[in-house]
Amino acid sequence: MPDGLRDTDDHKDDSRVDNRDPQPLDKLAMAIVITLAAQARASKAGTKLSSGWSSYIPQWRASPQRSRSFAKQNKARTFRNPWPSWRKPGLAEVAGSLEWGADLDPCIGLAASRLSTVAAPPKPPEQSRRPTFGDIKDWPNSTGAKAARLLAVQEPDLSFSQPSGAPGQAKAKVTWLGHATILLQLPALPGSAPGSRPLRCLFDPMFSMRCSPSQSVGPIRSYPPPCAVEALPPIDAVFISHNHYDHLDLDTILAVWKHSRDVVRFFVPLGNRQWFLDSGVGPDRVFELDWWDGAELTSSSAAGTTETGGATPLKIWCTPAQHSSGRVGFEADSALWASWTLEYPRSADPNAPNPPYRIFFAGDTGYQFHPSAAWPPKPDQEQDVEEDDTQFPACPAFADIRARLGPPQLLLLPVALGATYAYMRSMFLPFPQWINPFPRHSEGLMAATHMPPWDAVRVMRLMAGDLKEEAEAAGAKINPPQALENKPSAVAVAMHWGTFATDPAEILKTLGQLEYACQRQGVRFARSLGEKAGRDGAELEEKSEGDGTGLYFLALNQGQSVDVEIV
Repeated sequence: MPDGLRDTDDHKDDSRVDNRDPQPLDKLAMAIVITLAAQARASKAGTKLSSGWSSYIPQWRASPQRSRSFAKQNKARTFRNPWPSWRKPGLAEVAGSLEWGADLDPCIGLAASRLSTVAAPPKPPEQSRRPTFGDIKDWPNSTGAKAARLLAVQEPDLSFSQPSGAPGQAKAKVTWLGHATILLQLPALPGSAPGSRPLRCLFDPMFSMRCSPSQSVGPIRSYPPPCAVEALPPIDAVFISHNHYDHLDLDTILAVWKHSRDVVRFFVPLGNRQWFLDSGVGPDRVFELDWWDGAELTSSSAAGTTETGGATPLKIWCTPAQHSSGRVGFEADSALWASWTLEYPRSADPNAPNPPYRIFFAGDTGYQFHPSAAWPPKPDQEQDVEEDDTQFPACPAFADIRARLGPPQLLLLPVALGATYAYMRSMFLPFPQWINPFPRHSEGLMAATHMPPWDAVRVMRLMAGDLKEEAEAAGAKINPPQALENKPSAVAVAMHWGTFATDPAEILKTLGQLEYACQRQGVRFARSLGEKAGRDGAELEEKSEGDGTGLYFLALNQGQSVDVEIV
């Protein structure tokens, strides 16, 4: 059992937390066990939560403004974030954060400066790979052209090589497919029968052109999908963070269900299962979890068989996030939102000294409210903006996840705002920036809901920490420190950016802010691992200055993959 999951006297009174180690069930090509003791209790009205870990569980509250029919069906209850870090800005704070005119953030120039030392391609990308920025025709130095050069759409390489068994050969392959869509490929689970195929997980799949109830209206992609669902390999598990349209898309889910019907399982937070059933997904394929509920997944041993070969299962944990949910206005927050933590076993031996390889998918989440229009720190500032953690505390969920499950070695983290505001503002993009009637707002205003790059780097440092230092303290219980020399101890991949950014300056701003945040916080910024990263189709040094902690934060192109060694 992972450290931090055993029951203690400190929180045994918490009736909604089930810390039992999930047990395997080997009967299907995918064997799954769900510990859903909390789920059965979630429908009880007016449940009072006790102290201890219960403060980290979203609470139910009445929603009297609901329609009578909907209230009858759903018992008129919604979820809410339980921490004081959750905050919606007031009118005065909104007014103080608004910005008109051209965006003068120096991080835009920081990102654009990376293009000055490389030759521009002679023409824009082909139409099927080209973003829809109107000024891209002014190649290569318009803002849209610079965005297209810095963030490209690549043909994804979806192949996966199984490890040979030699040390250092086991790798996780991460492919960013735009917005929050990540394909994670892992080696066949230890103990699997010969011929077992890789284990493949898909997070928040979104392949449609619009994140909307209709494909005729609503927020539209600026970058096309790198591939179609049909081009993917068979998907074993789909993880949904919440039900906003840019994370839960009907056409995409139906395509994945059709494509991988024989093997796929869907893991969703509380309140989302019925949507899948209503959409035609088989009831035995949808597993609904509360925060801290666990599951186990064992892949099939080989194509067309149901024997698992005694494989050590992948452990799955539904973990907290700070966000919201809703697909139409009257059912806002009636379904839970979540992050996901996976534990890939390094060995089939339960007594093996090394802990599991942990993957953390943050979904869509905020971290801390920042009311100052001067936040985040910028390259032209001499000092950082001091954070007021007393007045506006940071979300404690991420430290709690690390404390209970251990530090992740691979983190999939959002780094930009959602699609809706950008879409609304895009309606006014034909206006010159200096007369655009739809203003920008400072990044910190919505940072309790969507964390920007500065906070994403903070979360990485908080969750991953310095694993070399941890190795020294743990001794034989973790890979020895020398095994981590000159290798990443943890890797973060940026997601939830770029795809729905209808203003090309947002691409440059996000990249520049992420690189600067990494520089200031001692994390290595990179566009790839193990090779020189092409920011513009040419070779450039792949990393910024870091402090040697072994933390890497990657900003991939859409469709780009990275192989991360399972150390």
